[in-house]
Amino acid sequence: MRAKPDIPRCLLRVYRHLDMAEQFRELLTIAVEWSGADAGYVYRAGEDPEIMKRTDSSLPNPDPRHQAMNDILRRQLPPLDGPEVAVARLGPALVSEEAWGGPLPEWSVIIPVSGDQSGMAGLLLLAGVPQEPAGRVSIHELVDGCRAAIDSARQVEEMRELIIQDDTASCYNRRHFEASLPEEMARAARFGAPLSMIFFDMDNLKRVNTEHGHAMGSRSLYEVSLRVRSKIRKFDKLFRFGGDEFCIILPETEWHGALEVAERVREAIAGRKFLVGLIADVDGTSMTASMGIASYPLHARTAEDMVVRADRAMQRIKTGTKNSIAIAEIQGDEDDG
Repeated sequence: MRAKPDIPRCLLRVYRHLDMAEQFRELLTIAVEWSGADAGYVYRAGEDPEIMKRTDSSLPNPDPRHQAMNDILRRQLPPLDGPEVAVARLGPALVSEEAWGGPLPEWSVIIPVSGDQSGMAGLLLLAGVPQEPAGRVSIHELVDGCRAAIDSARQVEEMRELIIQDDTASCYNRRHFEASLPEEMARAARFGAPLSMIFFDMDNLKRVNTEHGHAMGSRSLYEVSLRVRSKIRKFDKLFRFGGDEFCIILPETEWHGALEVAERVREAIAGRKFLVGLIADVDGTSMTASMGIASYPLHARTAEDMVVRADRAMQRIKTGTKNSIAIAEIQGDEDDG
């Protein structure tokens, strides 16, 4: 373990950030420098604190150790109801040398990061610490000193949530989509991970507006959002793209996984009536959706191309059978129009 750094100075480096992602990045940098670890990772907690999403790493772009770290985390996830630091030797029972990409480092350290008020925020994972990390208590002292900063960042995130919500559908709005998709694609490129998007259009919202009024049309969009969000993961994001069009971003998901999600969503929309008890026909009205799927890097390499290709795939369904799903053409093939 290297010499103990100046904790107050290190805390200032973290507290100058109001964005939690930047706070975690600073903590990661300090922890790797301090411990001399071969690799460091950040995992962020979602709405469900037991679901962790990898968001940053001290390593460069695609690296064989990324998947190894995922495997280690699954097997060594510490209890999330307390601040305990988990320490373990790396060995064949945890990860193979082939998966690691070379001789195994001796020690890994998992450090929970929490706020006083906001609870579990995520994990720092350090792999390849040169010796048994007796100084891990000092690292934990640094992380523990960041609790107030984590709480402040969480408050900023909550205020931001109010700005990025679509009030009608109760999901994310297009402004947030246009910021989120490039960020997710950059993260996918960094970690060599797939990313998929489902673009879908409600087939008969105009009929609902005409027959039952725009208030019921808006209510239908809200019911669509509820059904879709019940069929996707905590880290997947649903956006109202505009009018009766929606997008779902699916991190770390290849096209065939996105197809399974799209089918669940399609069935959730078509499977039972909307506006039950709210319109003249008390049994409600039926609605369906036409869907298109595009994935990075198979179908698109940029955010703009991802939207275009998913939209084109959706239009094939919209102008044909409706209530079905299409996959974008593989990048380099002829346009899917």
